[in-house]
Amino acid sequence: MISRRNYISISIIMGVVLFLCMFINNLKDAWNDYTVNDCVEDASAYPSRAGIFLPAEHAGEDAEAEAAEALTGAAAVTRNRVVCIGGPDGELARLVREWAMYTRRDMDSYPSAEAYREGENNTNPAELLVVDPEQIRWEGEDTGILKACVDQGTHLVFQSLPDPSVIRENEAAGELLGIRSVEQEETTVEGIHLYEGFLLGGEKIYREEEGDETGYQDMELTFPWYRLDSATRVYMRGLPEDEAAKPEDYPPIIWRKSFGSAFSFVINGSYMEGPAGLGLLSAISAELYPYELYPVVNAQNIVLLNYPGVADENRDVMEQYYSRSARQVFQEIVWPGVSTMLQKYPIGSTCMMTPQYDYEDDALPDGKQLLFYLKMFNEQSVETGISISGRWDTPPARKLAEDQAFFEEAAGGYDFASLYAGDMEEEEILAVLQEEALSSVRTVVGDPGREGTELFGFLSEYVTGQNAVWDGLRYSFRGDFTIRCVETAVGYLSLSCDMERVAYPQEDKDLWENLSRYMAGSVDSCKGIIEGFQGTTVSECDIRLRRFLGLDFEDSRTGDTIRLRANETGGPAWFLLRTHQEAVKSVEGGTFTKLEDCAFLIEVTAEEASIELEPAEKRYYY
Repeated sequence: MISRRNYISISIIMGVVLFLCMFINNLKDAWNDYTVNDCVEDASAYPSRAGIFLPAEHAGEDAEAEAAEALTGAAAVTRNRVVCIGGPDGELARLVREWAMYTRRDMDSYPSAEAYREGENNTNPAELLVVDPEQIRWEGEDTGILKACVDQGTHLVFQSLPDPSVIRENEAAGELLGIRSVEQEETTVEGIHLYEGFLLGGEKIYREEEGDETGYQDMELTFPWYRLDSATRVYMRGLPEDEAAKPEDYPPIIWRKSFGSAFSFVINGSYMEGPAGLGLLSAISAELYPYELYPVVNAQNIVLLNYPGVADENRDVMEQYYSRSARQVFQEIVWPGVSTMLQKYPIGSTCMMTPQYDYEDDALPDGKQLLFYLKMFNEQSVETGISISGRWDTPPARKLAEDQAFFEEAAGGYDFASLYAGDMEEEEILAVLQEEALSSVRTVVGDPGREGTELFGFLSEYVTGQNAVWDGLRYSFRGDFTIRCVETAVGYLSLSCDMERVAYPQEDKDLWENLSRYMAGSVDSCKGIIEGFQGTTVSECDIRLRRFLGLDFEDSRTGDTIRLRANETGGPAWFLLRTHQEAVKSVEGGTFTKLEDCAFLIEVTAEEASIELEPAEKRYYY
């Protein structure tokens, strides 16, 4: 027999449960203002191109005083200076100029060693000389010029190596490069060993196991084999097939030679090319001093390109592979997998939506599906951007017009802060940004590996461009290496994943079960780095990029304390501190996060900060 009191209590509980079950979705919908894009703000409210740091080039005494003002605005700052021998318009000069801009250095370039000798003065000697070996006359005076540089304290970085015959016949060249002899003019190894402490992410072995047919191996495995001098340190080696060989006999790929007052760093292969070169230069610079402190972006994101399509396209193929429609595949298979990954890793996401892929067929987008995704994205802090990339070369103006009409009918309109422009050139992007539908866009995502473009920067006065670092659906060893390099250089990661491959698969590897594995591999391989930096959407990354590009700073050290002073950029600034024998004990005026031994992410929230150091538990040896 239930008492009246218990009966009333049970009834109240059942009523509450019934209320929650019936009305919680309605309440969630009421609170979820999913048709309003919170990322859309006036781009003029954020730092513009007018305030970015640009490295001074060919700066004499007067130019330096004018171009490099102190943060107080009173006196000139003497910046570290990097020089490139390789021609002012070449790829190497472009890479060095970009690195100088990111690390707040001055920069000069010369077409030859002789031009460098004639053009230099002693006002601000070069800290680092980055050399294209193809521009060096090894049989002439150039070797002597470079040797004089290291004798005077200028460090050398050789982007690659001359032909082995040059080293055989030129003893002075071999001495400058730290090479004792040529073991083999060409050898093929079965893998690459990256040692701990050079790039962020720790030790890594890039080698496929016997019988492994994943296709991940795309590192450069054939190169000359050199025997090095005793005064050298190796950072990366090839792994020969002969397992009986001692590690010190493995073919070296990246090493340095000590000359007492300076070092010469050598890259045996093409690893300095592209964005990876930024990380190698930063890693090399960190080897030169007791500590290295430089600004980073601290932003990581996955960009799902052309996702989701909300039209039932390519019906026959979808039924063949999935026994579902395209809309069901994206909602029931793809989205749960993506959602799980976003919860597992501290990495943000932006979906560059395209309502449909093929604007020539009769499959029209579904407004209810659009609302479903807008709700899901908003609940999981996923940004909704727009893609103007379409199949069959649909003109962007036509695609935008149809997309705008669809968003207006289905959601009462929608404003976008971010755009994916496919393989469009910069002039085409600037033109399409004039369309009314894109009036709120303030940042544009580009494909990885775009030649002649910076990793990120301004496309116009108020609109930024941020290129992806790697294709997230194509995990490979070279991609893993590139990601580590870029994270080391600027604390930035953007993985682009073109989801159109799911709707229009060309082969079995385009099935989602395979693509999801590649995506997870791209993230999981650098899990240690990713857990240190913060996840952002594309628009959140845009704000940090603007602050990063406009940041200037000074640092000095007294005893165990590093003092850091940064200009105001409208929010916190992040720096990467790398040491060799020390760890961060405390930070006044900010906070710190340990990324790995002797590598720390410093967040500065005040105009001035002080970093107190203490002996580290571990020191790297190679």
